[in-house]
Amino acid sequence: MNIVFTVCNNTQLPNALALGVSVLRHHPDHLFYIGWADTTPLSNLPKNLKTISVEKLGIQEWGEMCARYYDFELVAASRPWFAKGILKTNPDCSSLTFLSPTTILYNSMQEISDPAADLFLTPNITKPLAASKDLDDKRILNIGMFHAGSWALKPNPVTIKMLDWWAHRTIDRAKFDLCNGMCMDQLWLNYAPVWVEKTIKISHPGWHYGLHSILNKTLTEKNGSFSVENEKLISADFAGMMHFDPVWSDHTMLTDQSPVFKKLFKEYSETVKTFEKGLPDNEPGYGRIAKISDQRLLRKNLTGKLKAITKFIDQF
Repeated sequence: MNIVFTVCNNTQLPNALALGVSVLRHHPDHLFYIGWADTTPLSNLPKNLKTISVEKLGIQEWGEMCARYYDFELVAASRPWFAKGILKTNPDCSSLTFLSPTTILYNSMQEISDPAADLFLTPNITKPLAASKDLDDKRILNIGMFHAGSWALKPNPVTIKMLDWWAHRTIDRAKFDLCNGMCMDQLWLNYAPVWVEKTIKISHPGWHYGLHSILNKTLTEKNGSFSVENEKLISADFAGMMHFDPVWSDHTMLTDQSPVFKKLFKEYSETVKTFEKGLPDNEPGYGRIAKISDQRLLRKNLTGKLKAITKFIDQF
């Protein structure tokens, strides 16, 4: 049995539903789970999408985590816990794939499979990063080598031990706090190859295209089909573009360099809107609520310019 799952709260539930439909369109024989990290009961969801609530996971430290983390940090911190819970519920699972709720599938994932591997990781970059004022290699170094928005594993004693280790780390070390060496669940993936010898980096250029890809990979369209570096587009992640994402929302200006990705995002946004009707729109029930202004980037840019002016005055 092959299982794909995501984790979300109220904020990204429509995105998760769009992802689930796209997964089952290309993999009708797979199971798709939504890991529900919220308090609102779910109802009227498509029958072929399964859900598992965080209460079912039995995380003893969940109350501490809710008090410690903002809601978006908490969702990320719970990902390895949901992986453990899904595997416990489905002992016959042969492969488990995580995709962030802002991801969508455009083609089958079959091309990234490798029978010799136990763990599949998605690198943020696959070659030296092109020069840009919007994103540099130092920022990639800060957030880690691998993108937490997509990974897959084959359940066995080695990978389950890695999940146990990872989940334990996210109890109190999954804040978005780059200065103190934390980037939610993501930085811990740097250590995953140490735990799992049979780890591969997914090198297919059409896998998990997103803001992290624009500088080094060219997305093109021909007759309604999308390709990346002459390979078909398999999946795209729109993290940071519809909702606040602490890693990627500061880099949305990169889309100016890819009109095709802009078009893809417009189509994706319209798809997500079709899943919004009748869904809860209240604040997430778990975690501290982050009050994030829509003018955040404008304020950041103005602050940067004012600092430059004061620095100039101080020097001269």
